[in-house]
Amino acid sequence: MDPAGLGRVALLGTGLIGGSFAAGLKRHQLATRIVGFSAGDAHTALGLGLVDEVADSPEAAVAGCDAVVLAAPVSVNVELMGRIGSSLPAGVLITDVSSVKQPVVEAARRHLGKALPGFVPAHPIAGSERSGPQAADADLFRDRAVILSPLELSDPPKVARLAAVWQRLGARVVQLSPTEHDRVYALVSHWPHALGFALAAAVAGNRIDDALVGQGLLDLTRTAASSPALWADILLQNAGPVLDAADLVAGELAQVRSAIERGDRDALVTLFGRAAAWRDRL
Repeated sequence: MDPAGLGRVALLGTGLIGGSFAAGLKRHQLATRIVGFSAGDAHTALGLGLVDEVADSPEAAVAGCDAVVLAAPVSVNVELMGRIGSSLPAGVLITDVSSVKQPVVEAARRHLGKALPGFVPAHPIAGSERSGPQAADADLFRDRAVILSPLELSDPPKVARLAAVWQRLGARVVQLSPTEHDRVYALVSHWPHALGFALAAAVAGNRIDDALVGQGLLDLTRTAASSPALWADILLQNAGPVLDAADLVAGELAQVRSAIERGDRDALVTLFGRAAAWRDRL
């Protein structure tokens, strides 16, 4: 194993992100053994070779491990913090891949005790409309950003170690505070997913022939093919920042609607031009 690797890893959550992380660790020899735990698909992950064994509880999974990765939905990761706190070995590195940081950080502060300095929150900005360990891809994080949100107590060597692991998987590591992370991703990810679902629902409810749907609408609603349960969880866990993002977007939509009602072409061109300039930079 690479000396900068994670050693024995407890993977709590073996879906797309957790499974892809495990696949990357194995490809680059960054783990000596991966122990999986999941309420649903850990045995599938075992059959696919993503994990080396399956534990029957999160407490059993973390026993004797060097690193813990919480890769379940946000609300489940919050619950897992409460279960594993008293079972963590000394010196363990703990991380997560949650799309929302504040609820997981708050749970860590409540439950990890002396292990809290070993916690380094993370969020890989990668995914797919596919889900489950069957969709795992060792290259999922290549050329993607991974946000690290270390706490003021996070052990600097553990932060550096986790950053190095993500970089070995091909990711670009960026640091944001948990609060800033949740504000930013409410606007650039969480509320856009909600809009995609809402737009798809509006079209679906109007009995339009599927053959009439063009690529533009398919592009706008791509996120509506994602897991409804997963995204309901994310939106509710980040409710405050998401509602702030909703207000910002509603303000822009109100300007568009008002300009259309007034027949004000110049106002529309100005607003759309500002939007197009931002999109062209990406």
